[in-house]
Amino acid sequence: MMKTTQGRLQDEVAIVTGATSGIGEAITRRFAAEGAMVAVVGRNRQRGDSVVGSIIEAGGAAKFFAADVTDYDAVAQLVGAVISQFGTLSIVVNNAGQSIPGSVVDITPQQWDDVFRINVTSAYLVSHHAMPHLLRRGDGSVINISSEAGLKGLKDRAAYCAAKAALVGLTKAMAVDHSARGIRINCICPGTVETPMISRLIESHAHPGAMKDEFLQRRLTPYLGTPDNIAEAALYFALPDNVYTTGAILSVDGGSLAR
Repeated sequence: MMKTTQGRLQDEVAIVTGATSGIGEAITRRFAAEGAMVAVVGRNRQRGDSVVGSIIEAGGAAKFFAADVTDYDAVAQLVGAVISQFGTLSIVVNNAGQSIPGSVVDITPQQWDDVFRINVTSAYLVSHHAMPHLLRRGDGSVINISSEAGLKGLKDRAAYCAAKAALVGLTKAMAVDHSARGIRINCICPGTVETPMISRLIESHAHPGAMKDEFLQRRLTPYLGTPDNIAEAALYFALPDNVYTTGAILSVDGGSLAR
């Protein structure tokens, strides 16, 4: 696959999960604009092909890979296919996520398991299969997308808060285990970002207007974040020259944690 775009990620190859919309899509576009070859991973082929098509039209390089990132064998095949397609792998962005509202009283065991599988197990599986290749290279970047919910308690988000906090802990443990071998493992904790997932969450609420106001009241800024805001943070962690940044937990949340 020919790549015409030049940039700070020239010759890098990135896997981005949950990449067909929202934050994941913005990250794929930003990385491709900087010259990376991007594996756009998701379950919706129509959306994935659309993202890939727009990247290629802009002069970048990308390919869609349909995969269930909560399935061990599917992820093993995914990582192998990406390396076969692009020749290497140097950046992993664990972005796949899901939020189901409810307290521990309300949420069902199946919903609890679903939230952990999509947010945490997927990050473990992709890292599990990708890390041996990164270690053989002796360099690379793993970026876990957590949430402000991983750093503070939010009402009626018991499973989501617990799962996103687990990603923070996973990031720190991976950094301790692998940073000495040249792998940088970092975490971004976005505040509420205007994505399709957040739109669905607001629309499904009994009082959508009140829920959006609640999101805004947690900020120091008078607006919510955008996927592009998070993509810029991911780019910083992906840049190969940032060798001194590992084990970092970066809040991009409109000042939510400062309140």
